[in-house]
Amino acid sequence: MGHGSWVRAVGLAFFVFLLTTHDSRLTTAFAAEPLLIDDFEGASINKLGGRSSTYLKEPSRALTLLVKDQAHQGDGSLMLKYDKRAKGGPYDAGGWCGYYTMVKSGSRYLDASGYESITLWVKGASGDENFVVGVADRHWDEVGDSMKSEPIGKYLPAGKITTEWQRAVIPLEAFFLDHKQTASIAICFEGSLYPGGVGKGTVYLDDLKLE
Repeated sequence: MGHGSWVRAVGLAFFVFLLTTHDSRLTTAFAAEPLLIDDFEGASINKLGGRSSTYLKEPSRALTLLVKDQAHQGDGSLMLKYDKRAKGGPYDAGGWCGYYTMVKSGSRYLDASGYESITLWVKGASGDENFVVGVADRHWDEVGDSMKSEPIGKYLPAGKITTEWQRAVIPLEAFFLDHKQTASIAICFEGSLYPGGVGKGTVYLDDLKLE
């Protein structure tokens, strides 16, 4: 190969390298853009088209309502009431309750591998409420469960839910999952969070995102 051909070959290789690197950075930057899952200003369908609802097993109960007077920003938030019992139901453990929102579309799972955290705004009616966040990938989706975070206070500036809005940031690395196949995100009122396994209260949620 002559000197001129060698220079052209090196130049072409360098151009391809720059183009590939540039495209990679664009892809990464695009994937890192915050993804709004729900601002709780509409019906029971989130911004990704997934259904949202409570889940429960008696005697525990949960209820959701979109409200206009408690929004962190925008026109509304989600009011989530829970009543976690300690006795009765399956295994005499009081049943279970919580809230979930689906992020998969049909059988197509959400690729959340380009994000670092789940964020949401939360406040309580009294300030002594507690919950954990659950995330399901394909495996957990198929068995109807999720992997749980630490109690929500770990991810809040005040170290606990208060009666003021706070932004929770839950690292995705807290969940040992296949984040390329994310199915759902849940708010879970686990009996282990409450004295004697009994918990009752009201929390407000707003602006659930992947960031």
